[in-house]
Amino acid sequence: MASVARALAVIVLLIGGFVFTAGFLDGAYRTAVSRLSDMGSGTAAGFLFGGLALYLQCLEPGKLQRVGARICAALLLLLGGVNLLLASGPAYPIPGAGFSYYVHPASAIAFILAAFTLALHDRRIKTDRYPAEYLACAIIVINLVALLGYAYRLDPMMRLLQQHSVPLPSAVTFIFFGAGCLMSRPTHHLMAIVVRNAPGGQMLRRSLPQMLALLMLVDWLVDWGARLGYYDFHAVAPMLTLINCALILLIFWRTAARVDQEYGARIHNAAALAETTALLIAVSDNTHDPIFVKDSQGRLIFANPATLKQFGKSWDKAIYRHSRDLYPDAAEAEQIDREDRDIMNSRQSETLEQTLHLPTGVVTYQTTKAPWLDKRGKVLGVVGISTDITARKLAEDSLRERESQLEKTVIERTTLLRELTNHLETVREEEKQSIARELHDNMGASLTALSMHLETVYKLFPDEDKWIDRKGRIQTLLNALVATTRRIQTELRPNMLDLFGLKAAIVEQLDELSQRSGLICKASMPDEDVTVGHQMEIAIYRMLQEILNNVTKHANATRIDVILDVDEDRLALTVRDDGVGISEERRSNTTTYGLRGLRERATFFGGNVEIRANGAKRGTTIAIEIPLAPPTGL
Repeated sequence: MASVARALAVIVLLIGGFVFTAGFLDGAYRTAVSRLSDMGSGTAAGFLFGGLALYLQCLEPGKLQRVGARICAALLLLLGGVNLLLASGPAYPIPGAGFSYYVHPASAIAFILAAFTLALHDRRIKTDRYPAEYLACAIIVINLVALLGYAYRLDPMMRLLQQHSVPLPSAVTFIFFGAGCLMSRPTHHLMAIVVRNAPGGQMLRRSLPQMLALLMLVDWLVDWGARLGYYDFHAVAPMLTLINCALILLIFWRTAARVDQEYGARIHNAAALAETTALLIAVSDNTHDPIFVKDSQGRLIFANPATLKQFGKSWDKAIYRHSRDLYPDAAEAEQIDREDRDIMNSRQSETLEQTLHLPTGVVTYQTTKAPWLDKRGKVLGVVGISTDITARKLAEDSLRERESQLEKTVIERTTLLRELTNHLETVREEEKQSIARELHDNMGASLTALSMHLETVYKLFPDEDKWIDRKGRIQTLLNALVATTRRIQTELRPNMLDLFGLKAAIVEQLDELSQRSGLICKASMPDEDVTVGHQMEIAIYRMLQEILNNVTKHANATRIDVILDVDEDRLALTVRDDGVGISEERRSNTTTYGLRGLRERATFFGGNVEIRANGAKRGTTIAIEIPLAPPTGL
């Protein structure tokens, strides 16, 4: 409607400007617009003022627009009043132009009405009526009479009780102006009836234009037939009465059918809406979860009984209240309002956890909020539903506490197991050391004494080949027994480890393995001395023994490389062979005693063991890394 009103204002401005400009022209151009020139320059000036004021009224309200519209209305009132007073006097032509100041008295009255229409455009009286609408209708009616006079060639109607006829362009332009004034305010009383979707408005929009157009067309055709002599003028009135009654009956009958149809549809929709509303009310009233709706100002406009219960308020005391009036804690109320604003600004739903201090106690809610939008996408407020998760949060807190206690217990038990493992390892090493000492002190001494006694016995043997051969066998057997005893003693407790440290013990172990199995054993050691704790030295040595034992038994290797690397904060032992490689099944098997023993020893010191195949190359690499700082709990 507003755009149509602006278009009509522009048309009025163009007509006024065109006629006013034509008053200053001569020759062929003036002849071409001679029909419009009947309007007069004074009338054209009035349309310029009126069209400009109407256009300003159609724009967004502002101080500049209001002042401009009032100035134009005042000029229009002055123009109409002066010309109405001078209506009985002669016309006053503009110097140098052929157009006159003359304004038809009916046009002068219309200008005065237009001035008051523009001045009172938004003024409302006590009965909620707008006088400007009725003034605009008066302008349309006055000029519509003149327009009908031109249609039916009736001089009294064209003159409007004056000596001269109202110019046809003036009448049409005034009708445009009056329609623009009405359409510029579609929410005012008269236009609201037309534009709203109520049955009355729909009937006016559909039926009134049809009825008026048909009546005017029929009346003109009947009058035209009488003028051509098809029938006598005395038959015009009965014919018009009969035809108009038939048309009115047809149009109203059709309108009544449409109204009934729409009324039935509205009744059906109202019933469906009532059923849906009843269902929503039943769901809302019988759910234990609070459901609420807030407007864009943060005021509560809907709340189910569960929401009112949490506030401890009745509906009358809760409606249109802000969060600060509903929640006891001001900080929580401000936080809720901030979250609501964020949701409206983002236009996205969100699920939040809120712990609130309410009259019923401290409650934790899981609240889902979404923006409330109208059909045009405008944000009207926030819709939300909350679920009481206090019991669940208490259960989660209890579960976290129990998990913490369980972790503490696991740490304590792990520490205890490490201490027990350490104790067992210490006892085992002590037993091995004791056995090694016994082998060295007793069996070693016995074998030495036996060797000395056998040397005496050898002198008693006859100097024969069989006795010489037997003597060699006895010496070989005795040497093997001594070597075996020494090897067992070394495996139980390597003297090299106690005397010269880890590097020397590793080298001795590799030399012994190379002599015993024929494997090529290479060692890469740091240049500086390796100074770690005695327990760690024993553990690393035992792990190396286990790895070398597995390589000897399962790898079918020909070469072993041992790399010992010590940094400021870690010790790394890497053993690499060129054997058949370890299978994935064996590597992931946690029940194998040898590999499990490696991992347990490394874990005891806070380290780790990595076992991997050498890819396209044959063999297996075992990397052990142990921090030099003791792990927590040791």
